[in-house]
Amino acid sequence: MGISVKVDSATSVAGKTVALVVAYAGVGDKIGVAEGAAAGSIELDAGPDGKLEGLATVCKYVASLASESVAKQLAGASPEDEAMISEWLARASAEYGVANEVGDDKLVELDAHLATRSFVATRGAVSLADLAAYGTTHGALLSMAQEKRNALVHLTRWCDHVGAVSGGARSFGAVPFPRAEPMDLSPPVEDKKAKERAGAKKDDGKKDEAKKKDDGKSKSAPGGDKPDADAVAAARAAKKAAKAAKDAAKGKAPAAQMAKKEITVDVLDIKVGTITRAWEHPGADKLWVESIDVGEAKERQVVSGLRAFKTKEQMEGARVLVLCNVKKGPLRDEMSEGMVMCASDEAHTTVDFVTPPAGAPNGERVRFAGFEGEPVEVLVPKKKMFEACAPKLRTNDEGVACYDGVPFMTSAGACASSLKQAFIK
Repeated sequence: MGISVKVDSATSVAGKTVALVVAYAGVGDKIGVAEGAAAGSIELDAGPDGKLEGLATVCKYVASLASESVAKQLAGASPEDEAMISEWLARASAEYGVANEVGDDKLVELDAHLATRSFVATRGAVSLADLAAYGTTHGALLSMAQEKRNALVHLTRWCDHVGAVSGGARSFGAVPFPRAEPMDLSPPVEDKKAKERAGAKKDDGKKDEAKKKDDGKSKSAPGGDKPDADAVAAARAAKKAAKAAKDAAKGKAPAAQMAKKEITVDVLDIKVGTITRAWEHPGADKLWVESIDVGEAKERQVVSGLRAFKTKEQMEGARVLVLCNVKKGPLRDEMSEGMVMCASDEAHTTVDFVTPPAGAPNGERVRFAGFEGEPVEVLVPKKKMFEACAPKLRTNDEGVACYDGVPFMTSAGACASSLKQAFIK
C-alpha cells in the first residue's frame, strides 16, 4: 500500500468519510487512511500526480483507482452525471463541511431535494455525492431533536438507505428512522365476570319480556310498555362477547382488529431473474411464454402479455424482476408461475422491463428499506394483496423503481426502467 490519505483523526467526520469512500470503492489494498493532518484537513500525496487536498478532490482520486464499473458508478458514467456529482461534492465540502456544523436550513433544503429522488446526484445507485453528503450531514441530522428529525422524512429515509447500502451505518451509527409498529393480532382475553353479568341481565330481560306477553301487552301498541333499554344493550353485549370468545377459541382475531393491518410491499416476493428462452403462445397472439432462471433448481415458466412491446430477441437474455408468489395457474392453457415486473405509461402504449443492476444474482430477493417483513407464500387473489400495493409502485423522475418513494434494492444497487414516472405492474 503505497498511498495514504492524511486526515486529522480516524474518528473525525473527514476521517470516517474518506474511509467510507475507500471501502465502498474497494481500493483498500491500494490506498490507506492515516492520521496527521491539521484539523478538518484532507491531504493526499499521489506521487507523480502531485499533492491533492480537499474532500471533493480526494474522493474523485479514490474513485479513479476502482474497477471500471465501480468508478463509473461513483464518479459518473456520462458528462451529465459527472457534472451533477461534482456539484454535490463541492456542496458537501463548502456548505456542509467536515466540522459537523451543518445548519438546519441546509438539512431542510437537502430534504426537499430528496423528495422525488432516491439518490443525491444520479439515478439507480450510490455515487460519490451520496457518500460525501452522507458523511458530512450525518452528525447534524443525528443530533437534531427527534421531532424535527422525523419531519425530514425524505432525508432520514435517504440517510437510512445510504448507511445500509454503503456500510456507513457501521462507522457513523444508524439514524433513527420512524417505522410503523407491528400490529398486535393476538386474540382478546375473555372477561368471564363481564360475560356472566351480561348473561344475567339477558336472562332478566327475557323474563320481563315473557311477563309482558303474558299480560297481553304489545311493545308496539300505543301506550304500551317499552322494552328495557338496559336489557337490550346487555343482550347485544352478551352476543358480541360470546362471538368473540368463540373466535378466540378458534384462534381468530376480531374482524375490526384484522382490518387495521395494512398490506405493504413486503408481502411481495420479487426476485431477480434472467429470461433464458421465449416462444410465442400457441393460443394467443399477444402473449409470450418464457422460461426464467430465478435461482431455483428448476426454471419457472411465465406467460406475459408483451408480444406488442418486445421481440423474441429482446426477450431472450433479458434481466428482469419476477413476482414469484402470485398464484400459479394456466393462462390460455399455458402454465404461468410468476409475473414479469414492467413499467408502463398510463395509456399502456409504452412498456419496458424493470431491470436489476449488473451484479445482482438470479434469485436475490428485492428489498425495500423500512419494510422488513417476509413475503406471504401465495398472494391469494380474493384478498387483493398485490392490488393494495400496486398504486404505490412507480418509477420516479430518474426511472428508479419505487414503492411509495422507497427504491427496489438489491445487493448491487437499485432497480430501474427506461420509463420515468410510470406505473409498475
